[in-house]
Amino acid sequence: MDYISEDAMQHMPKKPQNAYMLYRAEVYDEVKKKNQDKSMTELTQVISSMWNDLDKKKKEKYENEKEKAQNQYKKDYEAWLKKYKLDEDKVKNSLKELKQEKKKHKKGSKKVTKASKDDDESEDEDEQKIQQIKNKNQKKDQKEQKETKETKEKEKQKQNQKEKEQKGNKKK
Repeated sequence: MDYISEDAMQHMPKKPQNAYMLYRAEVYDEVKKKNQDKSMTELTQVISSMWNDLDKKKKEKYENEKEKAQNQYKKDYEAWLKKYKLDEDKVKNSLKELKQEKKKHKKGSKKVTKASKDDDESEDEDEQKIQQIKNKNQKKDQKEQKETKETKEKEKQKQNQKEKEQKGNKKK
């Protein structure tokens, strides 16, 4: 996988939410107040039902917000690539590899609705990818630090050895 710096990953623009998630964020607190006895799953079902019953004109508001957010994301992403001098294809490949690694390590399977799948991808996927890259970068940094430390220790040992030899030569 191509190396993306930790700093670049921390500043990577976050993907925008889809129209449903924008709607959900707007109505969640109100729905929760009216349904305090319901679980998170039940609240999600209520909100999903509300979304499905929403007329096209009202949904269009959230679709427009989504489009606006996507356009801003594209601008921010291009600026991010330029700022960190990254190649878009290499970044995509790196993120794709992380996704594949994640699938390999995933245990069990669960039934996922399209809305929750979109939610996972738009909210959690970037954070998990960032964390995985950070962990990989940390390991690489630790390895480099260890190698540097070992090199310094070897140089110090050589220097001590030379000093001992010089002291031994002076005594003779």
